[in-house]
Amino acid sequence: MLNLIYFGSPDFSAQILESIIDSGLVNVVGVVTTPDTPQGRKQVLTPSRVSLTAQKYDLPVFMPAKLDDVNLAHVKLLKPNIFLAVSYGKIIPRSWIETPNIGTFNIHFSLLPKYRGALCISEAIKNRDTFTGVTLIEMDEQLDHGPIISQVPVAIELDDNVATLTTKLTQAAHEILRQKLPEICAHNYAKTAQDKSLAIFTPSHRTVSRESAFISWETVQLALTTNNQELATKTHALIRSLNPEPGAWTKIDNHDIKLIHTSLISSSLQPARPASGSNSTKLAIDTVQVPGKNPISWKQFLIGHPPTSGLK
Repeated sequence: MLNLIYFGSPDFSAQILESIIDSGLVNVVGVVTTPDTPQGRKQVLTPSRVSLTAQKYDLPVFMPAKLDDVNLAHVKLLKPNIFLAVSYGKIIPRSWIETPNIGTFNIHFSLLPKYRGALCISEAIKNRDTFTGVTLIEMDEQLDHGPIISQVPVAIELDDNVATLTTKLTQAAHEILRQKLPEICAHNYAKTAQDKSLAIFTPSHRTVSRESAFISWETVQLALTTNNQELATKTHALIRSLNPEPGAWTKIDNHDIKLIHTSLISSSLQPARPASGSNSTKLAIDTVQVPGKNPISWKQFLIGHPPTSGLK
Protein backbone atom coordinates (compact mmCIF):
# COMPACT_ATOMS: atom_id res chain seq x y z
CA MET A 1 0.00 0.00 0.00
CA LEU A 2 1.02 3.58 -0.60
CA ASN A 3 1.88 5.96 2.22
CA LEU A 4 -0.52 8.84 2.89
CA ILE A 5 -0.02 11.83 5.17
CA TYR A 6 -3.25 13.50 6.24
CA PHE A 7 -3.68 17.26 6.81
CA GLY A 8 -6.70 18.33 8.85
CA SER A 9 -8.00 19.78 12.10
CA PRO A 10 -11.77 19.88 12.99
CA ASP A 11 -14.21 17.18 14.03
CA PHE A 12 -15.52 16.28 10.57
CA SER A 13 -11.96 16.05 9.25
CA ALA A 14 -11.16 13.60 12.05
CA GLN A 15 -14.14 11.47 10.99
CA ILE A 16 -12.86 11.37 7.42
CA LEU A 17 -9.36 10.46 8.65
CA GLU A 18 -10.76 7.55 10.67
CA SER A 19 -12.76 6.28 7.71
CA ILE A 20 -9.61 6.29 5.55
CA ILE A 21 -7.69 4.36 8.18
CA ASP A 22 -10.51 1.84 8.54
CA SER A 23 -10.82 1.40 4.77
CA GLY A 24 -7.32 -0.06 4.44
CA LEU A 25 -6.99 1.53 1.01
CA VAL A 26 -3.78 3.35 1.97
CA ASN A 27 -1.23 3.28 4.74
CA VAL A 28 -1.75 6.45 6.80
CA VAL A 29 1.74 7.13 8.13
CA GLY A 30 1.26 10.50 9.79
CA VAL A 31 -0.88 13.55 10.40
CA VAL A 32 -0.23 17.27 10.02
CA THR A 33 -2.60 19.43 12.06
CA THR A 34 -2.80 22.84 13.69
CA PRO A 35 -1.04 23.47 17.02
CA ASP A 36 -2.96 23.03 20.28
CA THR A 37 -5.20 26.03 20.93
CA PRO A 38 -6.46 27.56 24.21
CA GLN A 39 -10.13 26.82 24.77
CA GLY A 40 -12.76 27.48 27.41
CA ARG A 41 -12.82 29.99 30.21
CA LYS A 42 -9.56 28.65 31.61
CA GLN A 43 -7.93 28.74 28.15
CA VAL A 44 -6.63 25.18 28.45
CA LEU A 45 -4.40 24.13 25.54
CA THR A 46 -6.45 21.60 23.59
CA PRO A 47 -5.39 19.42 20.64
CA SER A 48 -7.43 19.33 17.44
CA ARG A 49 -9.79 16.43 16.86
CA VAL A 50 -7.54 15.18 14.07
CA SER A 51 -4.63 15.13 16.51
CA LEU A 52 -6.67 13.08 19.00
CA THR A 53 -7.69 10.60 16.29
CA ALA A 54 -4.07 10.23 15.19
CA GLN A 55 -3.05 9.53 18.79
CA LYS A 56 -5.76 6.88 19.00
CA TYR A 57 -4.06 5.02 16.15
CA ASP A 58 -0.51 5.73 17.36
CA LEU A 59 0.29 7.87 14.32
CA PRO A 60 3.03 10.50 14.29
CA VAL A 61 1.51 13.98 14.71
CA PHE A 62 3.12 17.13 13.32
CA MET A 63 1.83 20.49 14.57
CA PRO A 64 4.08 23.04 12.83
CA ALA A 65 3.40 26.71 13.41
CA LYS A 66 4.88 27.24 9.95
CA LEU A 67 5.11 24.90 6.97
CA ASP A 68 8.78 25.57 6.29
CA ASP A 69 11.63 23.45 4.92
CA VAL A 70 12.75 22.35 8.39
CA ASN A 71 9.36 20.82 9.18
CA LEU A 72 9.09 19.41 5.67
CA ALA A 73 12.35 17.53 6.18
CA HIS A 74 10.80 15.68 9.14
CA VAL A 75 7.66 14.85 7.14
CA LYS A 76 9.75 13.49 4.25
CA LEU A 77 11.24 10.87 6.56
CA LEU A 78 7.87 9.08 6.42
CA LYS A 79 8.30 8.60 2.63
CA PRO A 80 4.83 9.88 1.64
CA ASN A 81 3.33 9.00 -1.73
CA ILE A 82 0.17 11.05 -1.18
CA PHE A 83 -0.83 14.14 0.79
CA LEU A 84 -4.56 14.59 1.50
CA ALA A 85 -5.88 17.83 3.04
CA VAL A 86 -9.36 18.12 4.55
CA SER A 87 -9.94 21.45 6.31
CA TYR A 88 -6.37 21.79 7.53
CA GLY A 89 -6.57 25.52 8.25
CA LYS A 90 -3.28 26.70 6.71
CA ILE A 91 -2.12 27.43 3.19
CA ILE A 92 0.13 24.58 2.00
CA PRO A 93 3.17 25.95 0.11
CA ARG A 94 4.42 24.68 -3.21
CA SER A 95 7.46 22.90 -1.74
CA TRP A 96 5.09 20.75 0.34
CA ILE A 97 2.54 20.21 -2.44
CA GLU A 98 5.24 18.85 -4.75
CA THR A 99 6.72 16.47 -2.16
CA PRO A 100 4.62 13.28 -2.68
CA ASN A 101 5.39 11.39 -5.87
CA ILE A 102 1.69 10.70 -6.60
CA GLY A 103 0.36 14.12 -5.63
CA THR A 104 -1.35 16.36 -3.08
CA PHE A 105 -5.15 16.31 -2.95
CA ASN A 106 -7.91 18.22 -1.19
CA ILE A 107 -11.50 17.55 -0.18
CA HIS A 108 -13.55 20.76 -0.26
CA PHE A 109 -17.15 21.20 0.89
CA SER A 110 -18.66 22.96 -2.12
CA LEU A 111 -19.11 22.38 -5.83
CA LEU A 112 -15.98 24.20 -6.96
CA PRO A 113 -15.32 26.71 -8.38
CA LYS A 114 -18.30 28.02 -6.40
CA TYR A 115 -17.50 28.96 -2.80
CA ARG A 116 -13.74 28.76 -2.68
CA GLY A 117 -12.44 29.51 0.79
CA ALA A 118 -13.21 28.71 4.42
CA LEU A 119 -16.90 29.63 4.75
CA CYS A 120 -18.14 27.41 1.94
CA ILE A 121 -20.87 25.73 4.02
CA SER A 122 -22.35 28.79 5.72
CA GLU A 123 -22.33 30.85 2.52
CA ALA A 124 -24.31 28.21 0.64
CA ILE A 125 -26.96 28.27 3.39
CA LYS A 126 -27.02 32.06 3.70
CA ASN A 127 -27.44 32.46 -0.06
CA ARG A 128 -30.42 30.07 0.01
CA ASP A 129 -28.87 27.55 -2.33
CA THR A 130 -30.91 24.37 -2.71
CA PHE A 131 -27.82 22.19 -3.09
CA THR A 132 -24.08 22.22 -2.56
CA GLY A 133 -21.63 19.30 -2.62
CA VAL A 134 -18.17 17.87 -2.13
CA THR A 135 -15.26 18.29 -4.52
CA LEU A 136 -12.03 16.29 -4.69
CA ILE A 137 -9.25 18.26 -6.38
CA GLU A 138 -5.58 17.91 -7.14
CA MET A 139 -4.02 20.79 -5.23
CA ASP A 140 -1.95 23.62 -6.60
CA GLU A 141 -0.63 26.79 -4.97
CA GLN A 142 -3.82 28.80 -5.39
CA LEU A 143 -6.79 28.61 -3.01
CA ASP A 144 -9.18 25.77 -3.97
CA HIS A 145 -8.01 26.20 -7.56
CA GLY A 146 -6.63 22.85 -8.72
CA PRO A 147 -8.22 20.52 -11.29
CA ILE A 148 -11.35 18.62 -10.29
CA ILE A 149 -11.20 14.83 -9.97
CA SER A 150 -14.70 14.20 -8.66
CA GLN A 151 -17.80 15.98 -7.35
CA VAL A 152 -20.90 14.80 -5.49
CA PRO A 153 -23.96 17.08 -5.08
CA VAL A 154 -25.69 17.31 -1.68
CA ALA A 155 -29.16 18.78 -1.16
CA ILE A 156 -29.63 21.63 1.33
CA GLU A 157 -32.91 21.20 3.17
CA LEU A 158 -34.91 24.14 4.52
CA ASP A 159 -34.09 23.05 8.08
CA ASP A 160 -30.33 22.54 7.62
CA ASN A 161 -27.85 24.60 9.61
CA VAL A 162 -24.06 24.44 9.36
CA ALA A 163 -23.83 21.41 11.68
CA THR A 164 -26.45 19.26 9.92
CA LEU A 165 -25.17 20.14 6.46
CA THR A 166 -21.59 19.39 7.53
CA THR A 167 -22.72 15.91 8.57
CA LYS A 168 -24.24 15.30 5.13
CA LEU A 169 -21.14 16.59 3.36
CA THR A 170 -18.89 14.42 5.51
CA GLN A 171 -20.83 11.33 4.42
CA ALA A 172 -20.49 12.38 0.78
CA ALA A 173 -16.74 12.83 1.30
CA HIS A 174 -16.49 9.26 2.60
CA GLU A 175 -18.09 8.03 -0.61
CA ILE A 176 -15.86 10.11 -2.91
CA LEU A 177 -12.71 8.83 -1.22
CA ARG A 178 -13.96 5.23 -1.23
CA GLN A 179 -14.38 5.47 -4.99
CA LYS A 180 -11.42 7.64 -5.95
CA LEU A 181 -8.58 6.72 -3.58
CA PRO A 182 -7.91 3.45 -5.46
CA GLU A 183 -7.64 5.43 -8.72
CA ILE A 184 -5.30 7.94 -7.09
CA CYS A 185 -3.15 5.13 -5.70
CA ALA A 186 -2.96 3.62 -9.20
CA HIS A 187 -2.08 7.08 -10.53
CA ASN A 188 -4.93 6.57 -12.97
CA TYR A 189 -7.51 9.30 -12.52
CA ALA A 190 -9.17 11.84 -14.78
CA LYS A 191 -9.19 15.53 -13.93
CA THR A 192 -10.81 18.65 -15.33
CA ALA A 193 -9.61 22.25 -14.99
CA GLN A 194 -11.90 24.60 -13.08
CA ASP A 195 -13.60 27.40 -14.98
CA LYS A 196 -12.08 30.43 -13.24
CA SER A 197 -14.80 32.71 -14.64
CA LEU A 198 -17.29 30.92 -12.35
CA ALA A 199 -15.18 31.21 -9.19
CA ILE A 200 -16.88 32.65 -6.11
CA PHE A 201 -14.77 33.36 -3.02
CA THR A 202 -16.11 33.25 0.55
CA PRO A 203 -15.11 35.63 3.34
CA SER A 204 -12.27 34.76 5.70
CA HIS A 205 -12.82 32.92 8.98
CA ARG A 206 -11.62 36.13 10.63
CA THR A 207 -14.93 37.75 9.71
CA VAL A 208 -16.84 35.29 11.89
CA SER A 209 -17.43 36.51 15.45
CA ARG A 210 -20.19 36.97 17.97
CA GLU A 211 -20.56 40.54 16.77
CA SER A 212 -21.02 39.43 13.15
CA ALA A 213 -23.74 36.99 14.27
CA PHE A 214 -26.00 39.75 15.62
CA ILE A 215 -29.36 40.26 13.89
CA SER A 216 -31.43 43.27 14.88
CA TRP A 217 -34.73 42.56 16.59
CA GLU A 218 -36.42 44.95 14.15
CA THR A 219 -35.40 42.67 11.27
CA VAL A 220 -36.51 39.53 13.07
CA GLN A 221 -39.83 41.04 14.12
CA LEU A 222 -40.64 42.15 10.58
CA ALA A 223 -39.95 38.60 9.36
CA LEU A 224 -42.25 37.28 12.11
CA THR A 225 -45.18 39.61 11.52
CA THR A 226 -45.33 40.48 7.81
CA ASN A 227 -46.32 38.24 4.91
CA ASN A 228 -43.06 38.88 3.08
CA GLN A 229 -41.60 35.63 1.79
CA GLU A 230 -38.36 37.26 0.67
CA LEU A 231 -37.65 38.73 4.11
CA ALA A 232 -38.76 35.58 5.94
CA THR A 233 -36.65 33.18 3.88
CA LYS A 234 -33.64 35.51 3.90
CA THR A 235 -33.74 35.89 7.71
CA HIS A 236 -34.31 32.16 8.23
CA ALA A 237 -31.33 31.37 5.99
CA LEU A 238 -29.11 33.89 7.78
CA ILE A 239 -29.95 32.40 11.19
CA ARG A 240 -29.22 28.87 9.96
CA SER A 241 -25.92 29.96 8.41
CA LEU A 242 -24.78 31.28 11.81
CA ASN A 243 -25.75 28.21 13.82
CA PRO A 244 -24.52 26.46 15.82
CA GLU A 245 -21.36 28.62 15.82
CA PRO A 246 -20.93 31.51 16.48
CA GLY A 247 -24.70 31.42 17.08
CA ALA A 248 -27.26 33.89 15.73
CA TRP A 249 -28.55 36.26 18.39
CA THR A 250 -30.63 39.38 18.87
CA LYS A 251 -31.38 41.83 21.65
CA ILE A 252 -34.85 42.21 23.16
CA ASP A 253 -35.36 44.84 25.88
CA ASN A 254 -31.58 44.82 26.51
CA HIS A 255 -31.56 41.04 26.91
CA ASP A 256 -29.29 38.98 24.64
CA ILE A 257 -31.35 36.20 23.06
CA LYS A 258 -29.74 33.37 21.11
CA LEU A 259 -31.87 32.24 18.16
CA ILE A 260 -31.27 28.50 18.14
CA HIS A 261 -33.97 27.27 15.76
CA THR A 262 -36.42 28.95 13.42
CA SER A 263 -38.75 27.75 10.69
CA LEU A 264 -40.95 29.12 7.91
CA ILE A 265 -44.71 29.02 8.23
CA SER A 266 -47.25 29.74 5.50
CA SER A 267 -50.51 31.56 6.12
CA SER A 268 -52.21 28.18 6.53
CA LEU A 269 -49.84 27.43 9.46
CA GLN A 270 -48.18 24.64 7.50
CA PRO A 271 -44.40 24.45 6.99
CA ALA A 272 -43.52 26.61 3.98
CA ARG A 273 -42.02 25.06 0.89
CA PRO A 274 -38.87 26.68 -0.49
CA ALA A 275 -40.20 26.65 -4.05
CA SER A 276 -43.54 28.23 -3.13
CA GLY A 277 -44.53 31.22 -5.23
CA SER A 278 -46.80 32.54 -2.48
CA ASN A 279 -46.02 35.79 -0.70
CA SER A 280 -47.68 34.69 2.55
CA THR A 281 -44.76 33.13 4.37
CA LYS A 282 -43.59 34.25 7.81
CA LEU A 283 -40.67 33.39 10.04
CA ALA A 284 -41.40 31.40 13.20
CA ILE A 285 -39.07 31.23 16.18
CA ASP A 286 -39.02 27.74 17.69
CA THR A 287 -36.17 27.67 20.23
CA VAL A 288 -34.19 30.40 22.00
CA GLN A 289 -31.66 30.63 24.79
CA VAL A 290 -30.90 33.36 27.29
CA PRO A 291 -27.37 33.62 28.77
CA GLY A 292 -26.63 31.04 31.45
CA LYS A 293 -29.87 29.12 30.85
CA ASN A 294 -30.91 26.03 28.94
CA PRO A 295 -32.63 26.40 25.57
CA ILE A 296 -36.41 26.92 25.81
CA SER A 297 -39.26 27.18 23.36
CA TRP A 298 -40.30 30.60 22.10
CA LYS A 299 -43.68 30.08 23.78
CA GLN A 300 -41.95 29.51 27.11
CA PHE A 301 -39.90 32.66 26.61
CA LEU A 302 -43.01 34.73 25.88
CA ILE A 303 -44.72 33.50 29.07
CA GLY A 304 -41.99 35.08 31.16
CA HIS A 305 -41.64 38.23 29.08
CA PRO A 306 -43.64 41.43 29.72
CA PRO A 307 -46.43 41.83 27.15
CA THR A 308 -45.60 45.56 26.80
CA SER A 309 -42.64 44.60 24.57
CA GLY A 310 -44.92 43.86 21.65
CA LEU A 311 -43.59 40.35 21.23
CA LYS A 312 -45.56 37.82 19.26
